[in-house]
Amino acid sequence: MSVEAQINQFIQMAKSNIESHLSKERPNILVISYYPTYRKHYGNLITRLKEKYNVITIVERELKDEFERSGHHNVFFPWRITENGQTYYLNTDISGIDLILTADQVGYENGKIDRTFLSTTAKRIYFPHSLIEQTGACEVVDYILVPSKVAMKEFKKALPKSKVKLLESGYPKLDNAIFAYDYKPSNTITYAPSLRYGTGSNANNNLLSGFENMMVESLLENTDYNISFRAHPMNFQNKHPFYQLIKAKWAGEARVKFDEALGNAFHNFSELFITDISTAAFTYSFSTLRPSLFFSPLKMQNPITEYANQISAGGGGICRSLTEIKEWLKALDFAQDFERIEKFRNEAIYNVGHSEEAIVEQIDKILQGKL
Repeated sequence: MSVEAQINQFIQMAKSNIESHLSKERPNILVISYYPTYRKHYGNLITRLKEKYNVITIVERELKDEFERSGHHNVFFPWRITENGQTYYLNTDISGIDLILTADQVGYENGKIDRTFLSTTAKRIYFPHSLIEQTGACEVVDYILVPSKVAMKEFKKALPKSKVKLLESGYPKLDNAIFAYDYKPSNTITYAPSLRYGTGSNANNNLLSGFENMMVESLLENTDYNISFRAHPMNFQNKHPFYQLIKAKWAGEARVKFDEALGNAFHNFSELFITDISTAAFTYSFSTLRPSLFFSPLKMQNPITEYANQISAGGGGICRSLTEIKEWLKALDFAQDFERIEKFRNEAIYNVGHSEEAIVEQIDKILQGKL
């Protein structure tokens, strides 16, 4: 049997599987998650939707995790398969699906999760995976659950004349992080740089990894903190070569650990968060009300740099040198930072503490044709 024939056979089997789980009594919602990194973004939203609707989660790999258990049913249906160097994009049209929700607005050559993916009639909602940035703005959804005023500003710029409805929703992942926060002092700084594939040549990647090693060296020399090195999930999941070199360099240093756990458990032991310009700093600071430090020797063009001073230690913005980092660490004032970060969080983020209720209410209106 040819590869194409096998894929078509799989599509028909997966389609029948999904159809067998559709309800005739309740509206049917599909929640698609193709990147495990984003599974935590829903918080308890799926469980809440499950109380009113028939919810089916769709994944491209089965991890037997909480996300896969959160709906009524879980179905394996990848969006692409690569075989013998050729990529095949999978799709089908299933009637009876009322709404599709995804945090992965996947765009790729020759295809995307668009208005035809799995259903040609379902309403579509995009759940941005960033609290502050505008991510995934496109015309292939009907609604975007915007988490913050900052992101709303950027979405309006990206979609100036769009029919896509931007909803003031909030961020369940942040709410969960706030509720789960239980700090246990461990004299630890979490350092979370964004080294990843796709940033250019190996020379450029090596330059960035060089900065990361210098940061670890500086913290070991100038502080008594333990350092928890938390790489972008894509780095440790895909065994990024420069990340492997960094791990090897510090393998024998007792004060340096490598955190590869998904989720926000690191909030509970991190006294401080240092990153280049990762938006994870905002989730960390908004849930813990502790400051972040931004270290970016190379000037990066990113809209969130405008707001870095709102959560950075002492309101200092972005450091360009290790000397600046050293001085900021000496001048830490957690009480002052706490007050400033809390004020900015409550002003900037929609529905802090009750985003799930707000989103369920919005989905109710969508399915009732009132929004």
